Amino acid sequence: MPETVRNILKAFLLVLTIAGILSASGFSSQAHSKGRILGTVEVNWNGTFTEVIMEFNDSTHKEMWSLYVEKLLQVFPTLEADYDAWLVSSMDTVTYNNRLEKLQYLKPQVPKEYRDEIEGMAPKFSGGTNNMLGDGKLSVDELYYVSLYIDVLMTGACSAISVFGPASVTGRNMVARLVDWYPRKYNAVTTINNGDKSIVIIGRLLSIMAGTGFNDDGVFAAILAGGSSPPADFKSKPYHSVTIDIRYALENYSTLEGAGKYLASKEYTFSQQIFLADSGTGKVLENNIINGGVRALRGADSPLGGGIDWEFANAVAAVNTFFLEGNYRGYGVDSRWTNIRRLLATKLRNSENGEVEKVTFNGLKEIATFYDRSKRRAYPGSSIGDIYNSSTQHIALFEPATFHLEVFFRNSSASPITNPTFIAVPISFQLPND
Repeated sequence: MPETVRNILKAFLLVLTIAGILSASGFSSQAHSKGRILGTVEVNWNGTFTEVIMEFNDSTHKEMWSLYVEKLLQVFPTLEADYDAWLVSSMDTVTYNNRLEKLQYLKPQVPKEYRDEIEGMAPKFSGGTNNMLGDGKLSVDELYYVSLYIDVLMTGACSAISVFGPASVTGRNMVARLVDWYPRKYNAVTTINNGDKSIVIIGRLLSIMAGTGFNDDGVFAAILAGGSSPPADFKSKPYHSVTIDIRYALENYSTLEGAGKYLASKEYTFSQQIFLADSGTGKVLENNIINGGVRALRGADSPLGGGIDWEFANAVAAVNTFFLEGNYRGYGVDSRWTNIRRLLATKLRNSENGEVEKVTFNGLKEIATFYDRSKRRAYPGSSIGDIYNSSTQHIALFEPATFHLEVFFRNSSASPITNPTFIAVPISFQLPND
């Protein structure tokens, strides 16, 4: 063999050897760059809502949400223009500028990892730092608004019910949560798996906050309005975003009580209730901030204000009135509360043998979807006291012990759907006992 050919072969073998060493050391591909395994995002539009599964692996929050938007735009190419159209439909230019100004005072209290998520999404859209209503683009501030608008506007109505212990057919806690708000699209159930912590958020695409959610410890949390509006001036206190803090609590606390204590310790822009549940019980954090009341958990046996009745030892409910003894101001009782009590009493009535009947999962669903069907041409919201009403945008039914989740989304339908259909959502993280 000629010497020249022999030298070429030696050089080629040396290259192959070096490549093998680099490959074994983790430098062989972008996916394992510097020993890191990058995250993945799965987006599945099922015809009713979007299921998103985010696996962090070694990626940062900024990297994950950048990839998230990349995947979303592949499925929803008009996403940016649609969200800009939503902004246009919900406010004029003066209101727009006022709300974006208020956001600047909320931003510093948003944990850095969540700000990184928004900063990771922003370059995938075309708005940059230019805030202009109706330009068909999404700016950084507009992305902040998508996740913080509740703190600027306050929440809608909403309601929630929890049945547990002897009142539940399984003995385990079951939860029904209704969101009553403005019509919307791009509904989503998003699972975030990040190291040893996993959470599920039931809400909208692009929003990083948790108005309804739960974690892999079985702690469930959902926000309800509490009868006050945000202040005109956001400069006076370091206000937090309550829905961002709900997500933080789910990602950092493993018990209902721990989450409740955290959420009762921050300054928020309006009074609200946070419905909390775990596998054993349900409670309501009455965050009476503006009206000079107390911030405490209300359970099935908590002392209530005068004239408020609750006769169930193993059930808890919430509408939009504070009922704790230190909070109730005698404003009257929401008619939805009256119907919840009546329907629970019917489900738990004594049988002929003197045994107390129990609430099934389907029985809880019947309560959550109640509206007065006795009238001709009745529809959700046609009668005062309808639990499922003309503003209901989604309903979540959840059993924390088994992570059984069923959801209904209205999907910005012009008229309420008379017979809502629920879809079971498989949860992609391990159960606590696994």
